[in-house]
Amino acid sequence: MKPPVYNPEWTPEQKAIYVHDMQEIWDRKLAPQIWNLYHNQLDLYIGLAGDEPLDILDVGCAQATLALKLAERGHRVTAVDIRQSFLDYAASRYTHGDITFVCGNAFEVDIERKFDLVYANQILEHLVYPVEFTARLSQFLKPGGRLVMTTPNGEYLKNGLPTFTELGDPKDWEHLQFSADGDEHFFAYTVEELKTVAVDAGLQNVRASWFESPWMSGHMKFRYLHGFTPRGILRALDKMSVRLPLLGKKLTHQLLVVGERGA
Repeated sequence: MKPPVYNPEWTPEQKAIYVHDMQEIWDRKLAPQIWNLYHNQLDLYIGLAGDEPLDILDVGCAQATLALKLAERGHRVTAVDIRQSFLDYAASRYTHGDITFVCGNAFEVDIERKFDLVYANQILEHLVYPVEFTARLSQFLKPGGRLVMTTPNGEYLKNGLPTFTELGDPKDWEHLQFSADGDEHFFAYTVEELKTVAVDAGLQNVRASWFESPWMSGHMKFRYLHGFTPRGILRALDKMSVRLPLLGKKLTHQLLVVGERGA
């Protein structure tokens, strides 16, 4: 993956993801806490794929950094996003690997291939019918294939959002679907809510976990440590915080759930 080259003719959306991209991947000095956080997430997601080449679908891929990285590691990747401008930006950074870009809504897009692994990161909090969405994604899986979903943790001590069940009637919130960008959410999930979504969608062997404490997110002014503290130390402190009995779920900003499609 090569660095982006700024184009003044880009759309406002593309200019915005360029700013995010520079902070997340290419220049740690711009915002050390964002760089550390994003690389920590990438390591987590890539680690779930493993080293054996897989057929992978990345839904809501945005600028497709994860998809491009996975393709470079030998996986066969399909990257889907509803915004063609994001996919155009992603393609401008391509260097090598087996990757296909598809523009479309996950509810409607027609993909004939089946996948070993499907990612849907930071999407559920933008939808009011998560079970239907999760069931739709499970249709893209091969038997035994895994679906990975991440979303904000409703039990995080800094969370000020209602949880999914606190929203009430989903119909009252349909107008907000897809309206929030990656930095703006209108609700979050508890771990039990997220597991219930996966089970109700028909997934098996569902397991959920927390990740991203303030040591890594930079919340609660921990961001000031990122300018001079080695990333390895921050990661060690982060892992220790996540594993604390009872407190772990209160100290972590994100949830991850993995479920499998039955044979």
